[in-house]
Amino acid sequence: MHQPATPLNKQDAATPPDDRGTGIPPMKRQSGSDFVRKIVSLIIVGSAVIITLYVWGIIERHPRTDDATARANVVGIAPRVAGQILKLNVQDNQQVKKGDVLFEIDPEDYRLVLEKAKAELAALDRQIEQARSTLQRLEPLLPNHFTTAENVDEARTKVTTLEAQREGVVATINLEELHLSYCKVIAPFSGRVINLNISAGAHVTTGVPVFSLLDTSKWYVIANFREAEVQHMAPGSEAIVYLSSAPNQRFRGKVQGIGWAVRPEGEIDLPPSGVPYVKRELNWVRVAQRFPVRIEVENPNSDLFRMGASAVAIIEGPPPK
Repeated sequence: MHQPATPLNKQDAATPPDDRGTGIPPMKRQSGSDFVRKIVSLIIVGSAVIITLYVWGIIERHPRTDDATARANVVGIAPRVAGQILKLNVQDNQQVKKGDVLFEIDPEDYRLVLEKAKAELAALDRQIEQARSTLQRLEPLLPNHFTTAENVDEARTKVTTLEAQREGVVATINLEELHLSYCKVIAPFSGRVINLNISAGAHVTTGVPVFSLLDTSKWYVIANFREAEVQHMAPGSEAIVYLSSAPNQRFRGKVQGIGWAVRPEGEIDLPPSGVPYVKRELNWVRVAQRFPVRIEVENPNSDLFRMGASAVAIIEGPPPK
């Protein structure tokens, strides 16, 4: 019942079997696969190097920083006369227009001073009229010796003195009228009221700000760039600005100027408010000094821009010559 085994020929016995009938020995196929993997690895590494150099070149030509903040000019609204606030017409964060009355100071004290000055002027006018009439009567009598030269000189001096006093009273009236007009504090420009923490009835002092007014008509960005990056920009360079609150919106701008001075670390011989200070240390890591670059925003959105908002600034390169 047992069948005899078929003997293998010499060729079949000498040649090891190959996978899938390809006829290629396994060692040769493995060597070919290693070569392909090496080529692919070299291509990947080379591509990564090229991309890195390309990105590095872009960054060098177009410096970028996220150490930037949106800014606008802020003016403290201080009354030019002292007194009690009679009427407060604005609220905190309110948008106002140029010429709007922000608040009114009680004008009664200044009105009384003005009326007193006007009464003094009226009395002086009557005295001057009488003095001039007396002088006109005395002057024709002098040639006929019906009066003395001393009397004429005294009458003339009185007229001159009264006229000088009148000029002083007129100046007082003009000043008091000006003070009276200052009782209505108006907005010097269109903007937004900020830091309002006062109510009607409070007493205000001349020159002391009551609140601040943010000028929303003109926005700029202060971007801190590393000192090595400053050489790739100049006043007039085109810039791109993104706000962290609206990363999908792009705003164009121009470099207005590059800071020429920052407060060096540890220096104490400079006035505290004369030179901006840019922190140079990041935790315990020592970083390159940065200089503030002012970028004027050309198309700001008043609904998105806020004072102190975080921003990203990209310089597109030096301005065209």
